[in-house]
Amino acid sequence: MAKFDLKLVWADIKAYRRTYILTAVASFGGMLFGWDTGLIGGVLTMDAFQHSFNLDRRSPDFSNLQGNIVSVLQAGCFFGALSSFYVSDTFGRKNAMIIADIIFLIGSLIQTLCAINTTSLAQLYVGRVIGGFGVGLISAVVPTYIGENANKEIRGRCIGCMQLFNVTGICLSFFVNYGISLQIKSLSSAKWRVPFALQMLPGVLLLIGIVFQNESPRWLVEKNRLEDAAKALAKVRAKSANDKDVRQELDEIVKDFEGHKRMPLMAQLRAACSSKPMFYRSSLAVILMFNQQWTGTNSINYYAPQIFQSIGLKGSSAGLFATGVYGIVKIVVTAIGLMAFTEQLGRKWSLLIGSLGQAFAMFYIGVNQAVNPVKEGDPLTGESIFAIVCVYLFVVFYSFGWGPIPFVLSSECSPNHVRSLVMAAALMTQWLFNFVIAKITPLMLSGITYGTFLLFGTCCIIMGVYTIFCVPETKNVPLESIHHLFDGDIIRGCVRDTVPRLSRAKQLQHHHITNDGASDASSASAAVHKRIVPGVQHVEEA
Repeated sequence: MAKFDLKLVWADIKAYRRTYILTAVASFGGMLFGWDTGLIGGVLTMDAFQHSFNLDRRSPDFSNLQGNIVSVLQAGCFFGALSSFYVSDTFGRKNAMIIADIIFLIGSLIQTLCAINTTSLAQLYVGRVIGGFGVGLISAVVPTYIGENANKEIRGRCIGCMQLFNVTGICLSFFVNYGISLQIKSLSSAKWRVPFALQMLPGVLLLIGIVFQNESPRWLVEKNRLEDAAKALAKVRAKSANDKDVRQELDEIVKDFEGHKRMPLMAQLRAACSSKPMFYRSSLAVILMFNQQWTGTNSINYYAPQIFQSIGLKGSSAGLFATGVYGIVKIVVTAIGLMAFTEQLGRKWSLLIGSLGQAFAMFYIGVNQAVNPVKEGDPLTGESIFAIVCVYLFVVFYSFGWGPIPFVLSSECSPNHVRSLVMAAALMTQWLFNFVIAKITPLMLSGITYGTFLLFGTCCIIMGVYTIFCVPETKNVPLESIHHLFDGDIIRGCVRDTVPRLSRAKQLQHHHITNDGASDASSASAAVHKRIVPGVQHVEEA
């Protein structure tokens, strides 16, 4: 790993400043669902919330009701992700984020104003479904938008920033819940309305910031708007539209899109399944998102206070505070991972190390609960303290591996001309199983108890094996050259990528699509050059 050098870091920020600004603005979309993810678990434990809706925590149906309140958001997210294919392809990535953000803000407002002169949960459910639709739509568009704008040298880091903002939203919501529980001791509904209202803040910041950013150059090329694509690419690269590097990158994008413009849904489905490599690339994103949910991370995100109590941590405030610290650890490790692992260690090894660390943490928590079950009134033992430490250890390994990397690989490995379809399918999968996990976790914690953690630990081991045999290394590979990683024997190539010095990414990092066909590339270059540089005549003879 390269030695940390502050001058090099500053040079990197300066060179890619506009890409980083675009990434930061778009990543507020990640904070939207992060905030709600961390918010709802703490709100459910508040006595004021239970009083407003006349809920009884001792009722046998309370666990099922908790699952319903949490998981109804994921139902909306699923359909939001489903709609992302049409919305982002029709209106553009930028406009799709604006539409999604407005829908989210409407849903959040409905949630904030529910339970006025009623104890019915109906309005809360409606607000969470509407807000979830916006969250699901934006979660599918943001990694696509960032991936299609970012330079290959920092693409993984930039796409991963969505996860950094996600965990920042989770942490902020944890501490909002904790602060509110300390400041408001009464049963006032403000105790839970304030957290719901504050989740609109990142949505407002996204709405303001995205207006000043450019559209995706790759979407503009797909719509045959080459002049606009050149301007967008030049803006995000902080260069002139006539710059040699900008023209070369645009040439490669045009070349990759040839024959794939304006493909309808069924044509994209056929294209995604047209060959073994294409099907593998398209299904990889879906499998990664499926695996991410079965790490067990959202069980902790949604029900951290309850999990800390089951391990032996006493008191509602203590559980909320421990949950807040969990959020801080998540932010710090995610930031370190993006700076020091995603581009340096690589995607594959980040996933592999993450799988092993997560499995250890989950197995210890489960085995400890089986061998040393916590009884009410018992003091914390050394074993229980280490089980609490293992919750934090889990998030350390998750935050640089299975947290950001599935978003990175999904966006990178999806073919340009079907990327919106593949990302829609991937995020639909994520939200579907996010819904499943949110629904079954309280039931598993009350039913099979320690078996919950053993199940997630086993899943993490399976993910490590999958990473070795089925996940390629993509760091520094141009988007238009990633298809070479799926040529030939895919499994053999993925196993080879496990050894860093043999990684195929090293051979492809300076590869240009125009090398594959000089005459075709020249024609594409001529067409683009003629469109984007007024007054310049460029004649090619066959």
